[in-house]
Amino acid sequence: MLIARANFGNAASYGQVIDDRIHLVRGDVFAEHELTGESFALDDVVLTTPVPAGRLIAVMGGFLAPGEERPADVEPMWLPKVPNNPTGPGGLIPFPEVVQAEKLQAEAELAVVVGSTLRRASVDEARAGIFGWTPFNDVTAFEKSWGGMYFSVAKSLDGFAAFGPWVRTDLSEERVMEGLAITGKVNGVESQSGNTKYYKFTPSEMLSHISHHITLYPADIVTLGTPYPPGEFAVGDRVEVIVEEVGTLVNEVVSESEYLKARTEVESGSRP
Repeated sequence: MLIARANFGNAASYGQVIDDRIHLVRGDVFAEHELTGESFALDDVVLTTPVPAGRLIAVMGGFLAPGEERPADVEPMWLPKVPNNPTGPGGLIPFPEVVQAEKLQAEAELAVVVGSTLRRASVDEARAGIFGWTPFNDVTAFEKSWGGMYFSVAKSLDGFAAFGPWVRTDLSEERVMEGLAITGKVNGVESQSGNTKYYKFTPSEMLSHISHHITLYPADIVTLGTPYPPGEFAVGDRVEVIVEEVGTLVNEVVSESEYLKARTEVESGSRP
């Protein structure tokens, strides 16, 4: 099942994506819900982030090299990612004026969406608490990490997250660990390539570990790491994140001034 959200005026409504249409639902998508009977062609609506942005958590060093085994004493690494205004499919990614470098880093990733409250969860409990999976662009300004010491800053500038176009809810963790291709593209040219079979920790292991430090809630998102090295992009570029069997996320990169103008139009209701 594919769960998405579409903008209708100043509100967003959930729906199931079936045969290039979004079929609206009523109820709690994380629990009991049903189709309303109303549907719209995807070409006729504007999709937003498939769930309202809860907390974003970024896994660091999430991949093993092909043939490498996980050391017995290695600990999961993760950090909060707290940008304002995450965007969905077709949304704009800003290039902040505070960044002096010519390019930013596009980190193509698969993210896991939490579907139930997880507090000190076992691995099995964490697996049962997975709502689904979505493509994620973990936008980063490496310059602002001060040599890798402060990645939370580098990953948390305004607008530095994009995910969607939907959450796939019927994909098992076992299938993810069998291997799904992750591809990043900039202007149609491949910039990243990796596979989920090389994850250092399973998604449920990551969720369990995180939940022993902070409680996770429905709509929290853990983005599971990016194949090295990340892609790079500049103003005017078109950035894609493609996750096999999950979906393709496409975003445009604009100047900060253009981004702020668009945000003002959205907030005033003159732009969807």
